Amino acid sequence: MTSNQGRFQSILVPLDGSSVAEQAVPVAAAIAERARCKIKLVLVHPPLLTIEPGSAYTKLELAMQKADRDYLRSIAAPLRKRLGRLLSTAVLQGFVVPTLARYAREVGADLVVMTTHGRGGIRRAWLGSVTDQMIRTADVPILVVRAADGKRTTPPLEVKEILVPLDGSPLAEAALEPAAAFAALWDAEVSLVQVVHRVSLPSDPLLPFPTGYSDEVTQIRREAAQDYIQDLAERLRESGVRSSGVAVLGGGVAETLLALARPGRISLMVVATHGRGGTRRLVLGSVADKLVRGAEVPLLVVRSNARRAGREQRSNALAAVTVF
Repeated sequence: MTSNQGRFQSILVPLDGSSVAEQAVPVAAAIAERARCKIKLVLVHPPLLTIEPGSAYTKLELAMQKADRDYLRSIAAPLRKRLGRLLSTAVLQGFVVPTLARYAREVGADLVVMTTHGRGGIRRAWLGSVTDQMIRTADVPILVVRAADGKRTTPPLEVKEILVPLDGSPLAEAALEPAAAFAALWDAEVSLVQVVHRVSLPSDPLLPFPTGYSDEVTQIRREAAQDYIQDLAERLRESGVRSSGVAVLGGGVAETLLALARPGRISLMVVATHGRGGTRRLVLGSVADKLVRGAEVPLLVVRSNARRAGREQRSNALAAVTVF
């Protein structure tokens, strides 16, 4: 831990005026407090497309902007004592997703914290679809927090064990660096896992479909996956991050991961949005979608293709995992 590489420096928290969306705030604040990084609460003010421009339009626009600023100040006020100048707010103008994505780039945000859905009236009922779209378009990792209806706060964020699913590909390994950064903040353990399917082989050459399983071939694949996982875990340990790894037999990848990521044991899951190339091997693309909707613990989603250029030289795979 000899450098600041991998350390969070700027967190963006989009809000929509709803109590559900606000549940992302204490999570982001806990990260910012430990990392001593900037945190910005933002609200996008979309254009009023149904009203003709004129004096009435201008008055309504100004009134809504003031209401938005007052709202953000009310959310930020309880955090001022803890975060001081690290905390700021901004009301943005434009269409929600492109405005948020552009602003994240402009301010150099390296983490966005959002809830899985939001409610708050017709004008602001956007955060659920926005989270999905941000995951697919933003270049920065998105931390998705499972929101509970009717609540404005979430339990204090305590990260003890971080689950990182891998599929054997360098692109899926894009999850390692942010996972290591979170682990450094809480001195948490990173648990690497690869789900191995049982290998089916045709027992009758006349049949076009498999009729049985090969335990021998399955075991060979599991051992290869275990060697791969253990190698990555060892590299993480060499960088100062407590880590372990295991290859497990499972059916559906997402279902197996959701069963492993039980609240009370796993505090956070970090996943790349896709892994192996080719239609047959899009393991961590569709899986990430299912995890976003089904995970009961916070889920950090990393768009691995956005980081491909910086991951080409994987012979030094975890040189970039050195944090703090």
